[in-house]
Amino acid sequence: MDPTPWQMWVDFARVYNGLTYGHLDDASPGVDVTAGGYLVVGDEDADPAVAQVIDIKGDGTVLLRVLPGHADQHASLTGSQPA
Repeated sequence: MDPTPWQMWVDFARVYNGLTYGHLDDASPGVDVTAGGYLVVGDEDADPAVAQVIDIKGDGTVLLRVLPGHADQHASLTGSQPA
């Protein structure tokens, strides 16, 4: 099985008050999810994107502001190399 191209799985249709949300359980092992940081996010049906972590709730819900465009356009924010 190929590794996923994202650091956290998100459903881009799950939006609350303009923010997409995910869960700490959906982060890849070893990924540091920190408020203010940036992650590559995605799912099986969409291109990966970069999102800023806005908040992490006590129940593990992660609120994200998804940046426009493909993750490759924001590689400098995540420290990853464009594909």
